Amino acid sequence: MNGTAELLAQKLDALEKEQDPELVYQALENIQAFDRDILTWDATARRQAVSHWLRFLITLDRMIDPKWDAAAKPVEGTVPPSMQGIAYTSGQVDPETIPDPDQRARYVQALKASKDYARWYDLQYQLRHIEKRAMLFVEQILAERFPKSRSGRQELEELLAASPATAARKEWLRSLLPEENG
Repeated sequence: MNGTAELLAQKLDALEKEQDPELVYQALENIQAFDRDILTWDATARRQAVSHWLRFLITLDRMIDPKWDAAAKPVEGTVPPSMQGIAYTSGQVDPETIPDPDQRARYVQALKASKDYARWYDLQYQLRHIEKRAMLFVEQILAERFPKSRSGRQELEELLAASPATAARKEWLRSLLPEENG
């Protein structure tokens, strides 16, 4: 594994563990920088670029939750418990002002769940935008730098055969490779 591939592998492992959108953006930018200047005639660089993108897309596929619903936007905070004689205004309430320990604990748990959901929602939203950006770059590489020939298609098939990418992802990549000339 060369230095570029090793650095990329480290970044992708870190982003998958930490689920930090900033790391995803950094990895995307690194791959774009590594692979921006590959030449059509350089088969080794071409294979390496597609391998980088496959690894990135596989990581995204593992991080993207198919249950995410763009319409199910998070709400800030949660409704505080209603208690006799105490009127809370709307919005977040300091849990320490809730005298009943059971209600306070449930409220704190609800606040944490609300915050966790908002973070998850934001991550899923960003991952989908990052995926679109990555897919455009991959499409460009395949359209502009892969030979429009049987050997180009064979080269891609070999890369896909060695990849743990999903069947749907592989099919999408196959559909991007231009048809053979003549």
